[in-house]
Amino acid sequence: MLNKETLLTAGLGLLLLFSSVPAISSNNLVIPIEAKNKILGVRISDIVSSYPSLVPGLANISEIFKKSPESFFNQSNIEVVHDIFLNKYPEVIGSSVKLNLTGFVKYKNQTFNFEKISVSYNLGAKALADLTIQTDAVYALKDMFFRASVGLIERKLIIEDTLRDIKLVFPIGVGAFDEGVMNEGNVSLVTPRFQNGFIDQRAVISKREKPRYFAGLPFIRILKGSDLSTDTTAIGFHIEINDSFVRGFDSHGCIRLRKPDLMAFHDLIMFGSELQTPITVQYKTLDPADHPAFKINKTFKTIFNKGSVEKPFFIYDRDNLVQMIYKENTNAPIEKLFDLRNDNYYDLFNYDTPEQMIEQDTRRKNECEAKVMRAEIPTDAKKFQECLDEGKRKDSFKDKLYRKFMGIDD
Repeated sequence: MLNKETLLTAGLGLLLLFSSVPAISSNNLVIPIEAKNKILGVRISDIVSSYPSLVPGLANISEIFKKSPESFFNQSNIEVVHDIFLNKYPEVIGSSVKLNLTGFVKYKNQTFNFEKISVSYNLGAKALADLTIQTDAVYALKDMFFRASVGLIERKLIIEDTLRDIKLVFPIGVGAFDEGVMNEGNVSLVTPRFQNGFIDQRAVISKREKPRYFAGLPFIRILKGSDLSTDTTAIGFHIEINDSFVRGFDSHGCIRLRKPDLMAFHDLIMFGSELQTPITVQYKTLDPADHPAFKINKTFKTIFNKGSVEKPFFIYDRDNLVQMIYKENTNAPIEKLFDLRNDNYYDLFNYDTPEQMIEQDTRRKNECEAKVMRAEIPTDAKKFQECLDEGKRKDSFKDKLYRKFMGIDD
């Protein structure tokens, strides 16, 4: 049984680092409460980046793995290790450490495995020869059954096979806020919720070239139901299109992933056994698992309202998407987002932007016709068109060149 003196000695550095945060202990390992749910299912490189002193020796193990990944797994013909993450809390007893890891490995013969391994070492281990590596279990991807869930407020994607006790946790960027502009009178995100969504292999674009900002990388589309012909949506997972990954409220509705996470998710979907993988997208998930990547709540995007609060009016930007604006140094109104029982794609609000634009144009046409009837504007066709176009963004020649270059008009 551990005595108090041993526990305090092993965890002194961590307690100083997280002195304002309560802590729990696992063997001789002291885990701050703030980090407790942000370790399992998380890449070891991400753990090292966020909590460099949390697991003794983990930074060295991560570097050894980068140099010699083939030494950790069952076969030597590795093409890529999509992910390697902790599947249990590390065991630290005295100077001995044991890590229980899982790797998602793609081999050159197009075999995909999830492999559970244990890595044991003494503190100070810096080379491969200092490690004892043991294979505990190997699962072929084609024999596995994954389910995916998204928490939009939490900005996380969880992919899980409960039968094999395997869980991956990825950070995501999600849609901007709609503060009553399109979904009038309500605060929501432009990323819709899906109670019974699916990812269908046939709807996935493995290399999306257009628009150019998809960079020839996967676009993993979400269906609102199981019927490929009627349930396809414009919403999907794709690469971060900013200069760097932003775990915030920033997109026009799609869900953004870091490149390694996107590639891992793509191969898990496309080379798995299931034609359709179930997915739920909600504001909050029931699973407390999270990722340590920093969340940006202070600055966020919101739909630009060209009208008024009483008569909101949205317009397109040069990408032919709803125009957004940044609200800087302002807390995102997360507290106004609630999951409801019937909060499913189309059940509460039509998330199809082109359809929303048609409805808005119809409303504007009715308003202009009423102005003609009241003699507020002349019956002249030009004046009527000006009424229809009032407040809309004017399309320039540069905009057209930009869309042509980006492949948007195609």
